[in-house]
Amino acid sequence: MSYYRFQEIKPNEEDWERIESAYDSTCFQTRKWMAYLDWIHYKPFVAEVFSDDENIGYFLGEKLWRAATLVTAPYEGIGTYTQGLSLTKMVSKEDRVEIYKSLAQWLFDTGISSYFQVDDWQLREDSQEWVSDKTWYNEVLEKAGVRYEIRPTLHVDLRKTEEELWAGLHYKSCKYSIHKAEKLGLQVRTVDRFEDIAEFVRIHYDQLRDVCAKQGMKPKASQKKDRMLALCESLFPDRVIMIQVVGKDEECRQQVMSSGIFCLDKGECSYWTGASYQRYQKYCPNELMVWEAMRMMRERGGGDLNFCGMADYKLKFGTVYAFVPRLVFTKRQWIRQAKGLAKKTYYWLRKI
Repeated sequence: MSYYRFQEIKPNEEDWERIESAYDSTCFQTRKWMAYLDWIHYKPFVAEVFSDDENIGYFLGEKLWRAATLVTAPYEGIGTYTQGLSLTKMVSKEDRVEIYKSLAQWLFDTGISSYFQVDDWQLREDSQEWVSDKTWYNEVLEKAGVRYEIRPTLHVDLRKTEEELWAGLHYKSCKYSIHKAEKLGLQVRTVDRFEDIAEFVRIHYDQLRDVCAKQGMKPKASQKKDRMLALCESLFPDRVIMIQVVGKDEECRQQVMSSGIFCLDKGECSYWTGASYQRYQKYCPNELMVWEAMRMMRERGGGDLNFCGMADYKLKFGTVYAFVPRLVFTKRQWIRQAKGLAKKTYYWLRKI
């Protein structure tokens, strides 16, 4: 059994090269993402990981104060679905969990934090069929005696050929819509100049508000206009794809009918957000937007595309269910209880 050691660091150029070239990298474990976190006032936390005094990678998350000092990867509400280890040496799921157990103990022993949680993409279990997240069983974590929760989502493997991805699309609900959008002359364009980002975000945010208004809601905290602008500017140009679908309406006026933000990485990509004006949905711009985004990310070396949620419309893109575990470690039980109460209160207030 390996002995694991950790050291908190401020990554230098060499560290970032190792982190971003790791086999288990995600778009949320990059220098640009950490710069974005700093912009929205979340303190990035990076620790070097050693196995028997050999550097085998890094841990990336956030450190913050919420009644107690927390280290999270990620913290709820910042728009990240997973974070955690970026390892330069491939390890088994069992060893991965042991690293997290050792890391939690180190955080508690050194006084760095009293609460530690991590959502790890590499520890997910995939399924072609839905299984209740309340009954989902993670054998590796159960054997390790680790407390965990399940966060279900949907994803598609962009490492497939384009023909395989197309074959995975549902015919009636997706392929038909894409063909319809193309016949109506809709076209896809991307933001390729930094100076065009602000205008893209302005339109995209307006479309998000239109979608939320239909559902009787407001955009999430991570979808605030200033945060989306900071996100796109921080990740531009190689870590983000900003897409618009344009076409002529019934009066032959050129309109931006839908738009979306996609984060890119060779490990885990992310469908950050997408929206369209309700009045243009009959033109089927959303299906065309997501399909073209999948093609673009695949061409740029994207790995798994995490759709970041369970909305029914995401099933039409050939996705499979991913049950992502959230590992939870606490030095004191009351911290976990207080955090759970705060979370319930937040969602109750949001619903009101």
